[in-house]
Amino acid sequence: MPLPYPHVFVPDVTHITPALLKELGVAGLLLDIDGTLMETRDAMPARPVLDWLEEMKSAGVALYILSNNRHRERVQAFAQAVDLPWQNLAGKPGKRGFRLAAERLGLPPEKLALVGDQTFTDMWGARRWGCKGILVESTDIHLWYFWLRRLLELPFRKERP
Repeated sequence: MPLPYPHVFVPDVTHITPALLKELGVAGLLLDIDGTLMETRDAMPARPVLDWLEEMKSAGVALYILSNNRHRERVQAFAQAVDLPWQNLAGKPGKRGFRLAAERLGLPPEKLALVGDQTFTDMWGARRWGCKGILVESTDIHLWYFWLRRLLELPFRKERP
């Protein structure tokens, strides 16, 4: 079983560029919402993230919201606001959500990367599915369990191709 190391680690999504994706051989991004694109308590991401989404679309990068969030309305409202296909209850690190996203985008796993803030759901799921994992610093530092989770993830917060 693969270990949950990210392929790339960046401070936030705005550091992911079309050039980086080309270097990784990636044509599509599977995007986590909570803790990745915005804080769990926010309704919409900040302007720099919205601008980044538009930059990725303009560069021809296929985008798909892949969220474990159980609140369908939250994920749907966000996805509709940014005009992206989506699924909630994705079941990361399981493969089902990844498989459905890949089918909908028409891309094989090796042409996809998951962008997320958690090692044991996002990065492990990406490794299990066979796509790249791009780890970002979580925006959810206000959550009561954040530092405990970060302590458990610490050994895996290193890039591994």
